Amino acid sequence: MNSNLVQDVFVNLGGQDDNLGDSALRAGFLLAARGEGRRFHVLLENKTSDYVSGLPLKPEDRVYTKASKWGAASRAAVRPVHLFEAGEINPRAGTYPKRSRVAGLQQAVNAGGAVIVAGIGIRSPQVAAEAVTFHQVLQDAAIVSWRDRPSRDAAGFGDVAPDWAYSMGTPTSQWAPESERPLLPITLRYDRPWPEASWFDAVRALAEQTSTEIVTVAQVARDAPRAVRVAEELGGKYLVAASTSHRDLDDHVRDVYRRSLAVISDRAHGLIIGASEGAYPLGSAADPEKIKRLLDSAGLGELTGRYDELAQLGPQVVDRRSSLVSGIDTARATLTDLQERIHKAMDAVL
Repeated sequence: MNSNLVQDVFVNLGGQDDNLGDSALRAGFLLAARGEGRRFHVLLENKTSDYVSGLPLKPEDRVYTKASKWGAASRAAVRPVHLFEAGEINPRAGTYPKRSRVAGLQQAVNAGGAVIVAGIGIRSPQVAAEAVTFHQVLQDAAIVSWRDRPSRDAAGFGDVAPDWAYSMGTPTSQWAPESERPLLPITLRYDRPWPEASWFDAVRALAEQTSTEIVTVAQVARDAPRAVRVAEELGGKYLVAASTSHRDLDDHVRDVYRRSLAVISDRAHGLIIGASEGAYPLGSAADPEKIKRLLDSAGLGELTGRYDELAQLGPQVVDRRSSLVSGIDTARATLTDLQERIHKAMDAVL
């Protein structure tokens, strides 16, 4: 047993600094891992206060801004637990992860601790399946859980549970009824092709069919100019957050989604956060493969497609909305089960 009865848990919570989805999923991961008698060592290298504001840190957490000091603390710990980075990974040809990361994970195992991998997904599963070898230290982890089935199949080991962001948000029993959801929000990536005119026609038609008001939001700072442009094109309103703080941004978009019938986006976490607040996810993208994978994990990917499919898929949201509660409840139940398994794995090395 750990001599001071406190378990040292190491986790890297870094993500894209202006991307709310990155802090939201990591917030869910951190909350799931919390427990009595655990001391968290959090790596936040080169992160602004805006990003950090979106994480549920506690005063007693030990925060590191340099990986070298974080690694040194791990080497000095008794039976450390390493929570491998949740979110998207992008392994290249060869062995993953890098040698330096493998050394830290292996050291934790050799010291009687554990490695837990929960909530990761591969950017390109096909590339990984063809060219990547996952190091044995990951394959032998106490838990390995991927956030989508294609990632798991490409790796060839572990199981599947939805993205941690599904665990956040309002309980389904407290969702506003359809009659109190007058909005149809849109949030689009800044770095994707501009939709064709027929796509905008499909959005207008859906707003008319559902008697909703078109609005736009930006969960990623770089998306803001596109949100403004989309609003102008559709005659809608761009709803801007009080600040770029992830805490303010999270409050803002959730307030919008709690009043929304559906959300149209090519941002995976725009769709996931929207769904977690009762807005049905309409995935619409130049290439919808990634967002469909992450929605399929919660059984919510049926209305996801290319830009030119929105006119066909959009009108189906009225009939599909009834399945949203069961989809989110099931996703959250699966994540609760994963949380319990994480706690058991951590308890096993105390």
